Amino acid sequence: MIAAQRVVAEPRIERARTATRQRTRRTRRRLHAPVHAVVTLAIVLLVPLLGYVTLTANLTSLNYSLARAERDRTALLGDAQRRDEQIARLESPDRLAAVAGALQMHDPHVYAVVRILEPKPQPKPAGLAVFAWFNAR
Repeated sequence: MIAAQRVVAEPRIERARTATRQRTRRTRRRLHAPVHAVVTLAIVLLVPLLGYVTLTANLTSLNYSLARAERDRTALLGDAQRRDEQIARLESPDRLAAVAGALQMHDPHVYAVVRILEPKPQPKPAGLAVFAWFNAR
């Protein structure tokens, strides 16, 4: 087998290749520079604009939520007032007296005092619960 010979280029040719590569890169960068500038400008302008739109949308949402909560609060206060008026009307002594008269109820003539005996305390079960069950039978 013949070993592959390594071709060594002259230093002059290597410098020319390196210079050509650098020149190509520089030219490519110069061509892309306006594109990078436009993209950077768009990002710099759009990011704050999007932030402003997001904050405004959030503020609007909070305002709608606040208006809805106030409307619900007003409705609940109106309901509470109506319920309080209904309770006051139903608890009025005149109405209760009319209902009692319709049911033929009257004030008691004799008051009876009934004495209720205190219940005897139950003894606490001693030992295992299984044995207490057998003792109860």
